[in-house]
Amino acid sequence: MPSGARDTAGAEPPRRTVQADGEAPADRADTLGFGLRSLPEARRRQIEVTARLVESARDLVWDAGGPSFTVTQVVAAAGTSLKSFYRCFAGKDELLVALFEDDARRGADALSSMVDVEAEPLERLRVVVVGLFRFLTVEGRLPYAAALVREHLRLAESHPDQLRGVLHPFVGVFEDAVAAAQASGAVRPGNARRDARTLFHLVLSHLHALICHQIEEPPTEVAEELWAFCSAALRP
Repeated sequence: MPSGARDTAGAEPPRRTVQADGEAPADRADTLGFGLRSLPEARRRQIEVTARLVESARDLVWDAGGPSFTVTQVVAAAGTSLKSFYRCFAGKDELLVALFEDDARRGADALSSMVDVEAEPLERLRVVVVGLFRFLTVEGRLPYAAALVREHLRLAESHPDQLRGVLHPFVGVFEDAVAAAQASGAVRPGNARRDARTLFHLVLSHLHALICHQIEEPPTEVAEELWAFCSAALRP
């Protein structure tokens, strides 16, 4: 069974600092804009500024325990200008949506890395279900997660089209694990996409309840109880 330390590897958003010359690290910017060298200079610069703004917003939310920063503050933290900010985003809400998208990509990659440690399809599926709960055990992560949950619920109403696909990377990891478990006969056959969506939203609802202090048990205990419920429901 995976250890807690190994399972939380990569769960904490990196606290990266803008380099002295104001440039974002190339690998970070690449995640938002493909291979930068092949892009026109103006587009490359915009992608780099976007990456710095998202990274600075993450640091400000982490430090304050919420998105209380102003556009002026995030611009100063990113070492750019208001003019450059508004070339990248219509406003603060759009920046937060970009932060959600980036965190979802990172989180899905971290979850996928946890799953890849396991060989047995049923154990891989178990790690998918319990893995997201282990993210909450990273020191300092709970206030950050709580802030993002509150903002995600708010923006889901005001920006529904933009928020609809934010969590798709996580659902993809769930679907791969469900499909492999079904193919091996470890769980009952069915529609892998639909079962994955159901599992993910069960996990998400329990994460929200933990973050909002509606459930008082430790995250790892809640995770194992939920897995016991899900595994019974999926039993062949």
